[in-house]
Amino acid sequence: MTREKIGIVAGSGINLMSLFDSVEREIPFEEISSIPTTHVEGHTGKFIFGTCDQQSIILQSGRIHFYEGHSLESVIAPIDFMHAQGVKKLLLTNAAGGLQDSMKPGDLMAQTEVQLWGFQRWPDAAPSLSLDFQLAGCDLNGVLTWVHGPCYETRAEIKALQSQNSDAVGMSIAPEVARCKELGIQVGGVSCITNNCCTPHTLTHDEVLQTAQQSSDKLGRLIRASLESLTTGVEHS
Repeated sequence: MTREKIGIVAGSGINLMSLFDSVEREIPFEEISSIPTTHVEGHTGKFIFGTCDQQSIILQSGRIHFYEGHSLESVIAPIDFMHAQGVKKLLLTNAAGGLQDSMKPGDLMAQTEVQLWGFQRWPDAAPSLSLDFQLAGCDLNGVLTWVHGPCYETRAEIKALQSQNSDAVGMSIAPEVARCKELGIQVGGVSCITNNCCTPHTLTHDEVLQTAQQSSDKLGRLIRASLESLTTGVEHS
């Protein structure tokens, strides 16, 4: 029996290089014709192949966003690439704003569901997408709502999001989850809460990156501790 590769996507400012016991190779986005170069700070834009506790993993460092002006096909192209590499189980991570009073910067939220906010859906998209698994050890479980971006939410938008039982809001994940469903990839998601939207504050991208970076080691330890359970159900002869 050989174990399938586990895929992991590191979102804004999240550095998961600590996962690797050994690195075999790196492939920048620009070397793959279907994937555009990302220009957002905190997204290095490359795939890193290696091992963690003898498990083969592919780390996608950075992602492509709709708000950069890219098409849906470009946004989900990295998922297609990892699927072609044999990934059957994928953990997506992102930076998100917390919508509950109790949330603190640095909290990790295992996503149970991803909602698409109103008018920001693409054709034929479901209004919500369930996740196949939750990473153990996170501070809380909750619902992430995807918005297009790139602007942070207004007070009125925050109230509207809270009214639909959202726990966090972010500018990624939903297109990738939808593509995983189409390809038969088991998918889970973790949001690093970089700020509490309930507290009035003028947020900057630098603050988002700094908080995500500070939570990276904690997230890396949780992933490493969960690798055995993540590989369950993805073995083949």
